[in-house]
Amino acid sequence: MKAPEVTAPVVRTVTLKLPADTGAMAMARIIGRTLLTVLDWPGNVHAATDILGHLVDNAVQHGHTPETTDRLREIRAWLRVTEVHELIIDIADPHPAFEHFTDAVNSRSGRSLWHVRQQGAHLSWFLTPQCGGKTVRATMTAEPSPP
Repeated sequence: MKAPEVTAPVVRTVTLKLPADTGAMAMARIIGRTLLTVLDWPGNVHAATDILGHLVDNAVQHGHTPETTDRLREIRAWLRVTEVHELIIDIADPHPAFEHFTDAVNSRSGRSLWHVRQQGAHLSWFLTPQCGGKTVRATMTAEPSPP
């Protein structure tokens, strides 16, 4: 699987490195809120930080196998804003497969990815040889945040 096309040039980006442990989800949400403000993304920051947290948690819980345990010490995440104010959230983990991706996105059984989709994100995944695994991508439009 190849990386999905980005619809517009990326104008701002930041990288997060988070410990691959149970605190990563909360840390991603806290840091993510600050970084989205720094990136000046005009969309729903609450939804975006919730999505970031769920994707990081999903990577911590499912991003390793016995073969990749030694490599799962941190989760890498990227927040990118395009010139049309689209937000791209990428989360990399060392596991190079994503069995049942479509089922996880469309079914309540997996909950996390289904919840991410319900927040308005478009989800995809692709192999990332430089990380030795895969990247899960959530893309959001910059619909204004509710008052």
